[in-house]
Amino acid sequence: MENKAVDKPRTSWPTLFDGGLMEKFFNAPLDEFFGLGKVMNVPAVNVNETDKEFALTIAAPGLDKKDFKVDAYDDMLTISAEKEMREEKNGKYNRREYNYNSWSRSFTLPENCDAGKINAEYKNGELKVLIPKMEIKQPKKVKNISIS
Repeated sequence: MENKAVDKPRTSWPTLFDGGLMEKFFNAPLDEFFGLGKVMNVPAVNVNETDKEFALTIAAPGLDKKDFKVDAYDDMLTISAEKEMREEKNGKYNRREYNYNSWSRSFTLPENCDAGKINAEYKNGELKVLIPKMEIKQPKKVKNISIS
């Protein structure tokens, strides 16, 4: 009788019946199709600084003024938006979920801004947040007086 060594099958390569491979193959396209992917949609922000203010501009077309929330708390500015997306369709569907488009961005305010005078305006698909600067009083220099 001859002895033969039997190698174990390689586990580094996924097999067709590997749960991970099959799950990825079938579920990933459906998750993307139904909007269930893990992709976050956060709009980019342009920041411009002048001598008098900071200006944040956010491209957010398709929203209304009422969809935004801008909060300043201590040294933090938070800008968020939420809009319910509704489709008015008659007919059958296999899966339907409520869809909300929402995002939030937070910024640390610089020491020289006047948080009490921040204002925001939404116009032509852009939210513009103006943060006025204030003058920071420099501490007076201490003069050393020599004693004679």
